[in-house]
Amino acid sequence: MSAPNPEPPPQNLLLGIGISLIAYMFFVSVSSIVWTFRAQFPTAQILFMQNVISLICILPIALRFGVKKLKTPCFSTHLMRDFFGVGSYFLYFLAIRNLNLVDATTLNYTAPFFVPLIWWAWMKQSVGLHVWWSILAGFLGVAIILDPSHHIFQTGFVFGLCAGIASAVSFCALRILNLNKEPMSRTLFYYFSCGTLFLLPFAWALWVPPTPLQWIKTIWVGVGTAIAQVLLTVAYRFGTASYLSPLGYTTVIYAALVSWLLFDQPLTLRSLLGTAIIIVGGTVTYILKKRPESVAETFKNPDAK
Repeated sequence: MSAPNPEPPPQNLLLGIGISLIAYMFFVSVSSIVWTFRAQFPTAQILFMQNVISLICILPIALRFGVKKLKTPCFSTHLMRDFFGVGSYFLYFLAIRNLNLVDATTLNYTAPFFVPLIWWAWMKQSVGLHVWWSILAGFLGVAIILDPSHHIFQTGFVFGLCAGIASAVSFCALRILNLNKEPMSRTLFYYFSCGTLFLLPFAWALWVPPTPLQWIKTIWVGVGTAIAQVLLTVAYRFGTASYLSPLGYTTVIYAALVSWLLFDQPLTLRSLLGTAIIIVGGTVTYILKKRPESVAETFKNPDAK
């Protein structure tokens, strides 16, 4: 596979941001269900069903032009994205078993801290100073929310942090696939197919039969993941990995709201302060990139003439 061209400027960053925010809402809805499953099913079974159902959802789109269109010149990059993407989910679900939803989600979405470093090492391209400031702000916000202490440095913490690193590699691989003009349907087909094959033997060996209500929840885990993946893949066509990856911080906010409203785990003052810093940091990234002369100019299409 030939190396992709240098990463171009975002085509429509504001649209990419909006789509990303909606995608992360779906991800959190899936995570909240998985959190309720933590003591009921093996992690491999949950993840296997997620991939199988998502694959079923995406198949009509992937096969609409025939099987021949699934052939790809970027197979090694697909494998990289799929292996680290599925691995990130597996580690995240393990973290959920050991931590509350907010802490596990926060650690998983440390991915933006690692994306610029991975992108620099992989593609040998520098990252703007304003992006680094945003990452530092996000790191500060996450640290405030987590309130690091000896209680968090446990197995769940390690799983969550490793999930964030794996997710960062997956994000960068996804961006490379987009730079090589890989169709969204083909990208998702390989992702869910590889996840299904990776996990099949483990799910078979550890299978626990779900109840009818659990089947309904499991189906949403797959459908919600498929929708979220489609939206996130589309978002990365309008913005770069460096600019969109910090939006993963918003998942912490969504998870905190879900924990408060559905699981009766209210937000603390520390959580509110941390999420505020995260929001400000992500917003400043866009404003500094634009260097606008006015507030109104900030929200114009970057490609508008």
